[in-house]
Amino acid sequence: MFEKGELVYYGTAGVCKITDICTSPFGGNDGRMYYVLAPNDFDNGTLIYAPTEGGNVLLRAVITQEEAENLLASIPTLAPLNVTNEKHRREEYRNTLKEGTPFALAVLIKTIYLRRAALVNTKKRLSENDTEFDKMARRALLGELSASLGITGAEAEARFDKALDK
Repeated sequence: MFEKGELVYYGTAGVCKITDICTSPFGGNDGRMYYVLAPNDFDNGTLIYAPTEGGNVLLRAVITQEEAENLLASIPTLAPLNVTNEKHRREEYRNTLKEGTPFALAVLIKTIYLRRAALVNTKKRLSENDTEFDKMARRALLGELSASLGITGAEAEARFDKALDK
């Protein structure tokens, strides 16, 4: 169980701070305990209530500084996703995003990065599907790298993009 004040990774919301742990805010017969999560990249008072046990959305500890450094160092050697059937590309992306591990997110971003680079020569544009999944994966991963390394989101993006270009 996590403690109040800890940073956690929660599904597509990315890095969140646990602001409280409380009984069900939904009333009724729900006897579960809930984490009250404040997403790091929202300043508008958004709160998420996530069950402390048995939730359907991925809730895990944020990676350590050492794990973040190792991830950045491994980006040049990560193999991109091998999607053989274009009709299944969206599903592959969705499953990878849902997995939510930093390495899975990095692989997804690298896959889309390489697709974009290949399309430059053909003067075609990246699909809206690719663009949307790239945006979601980057938001989640760069937020986590930023929190783990104690740097800004822009600095995390610059370090990640530099590793991609190697």
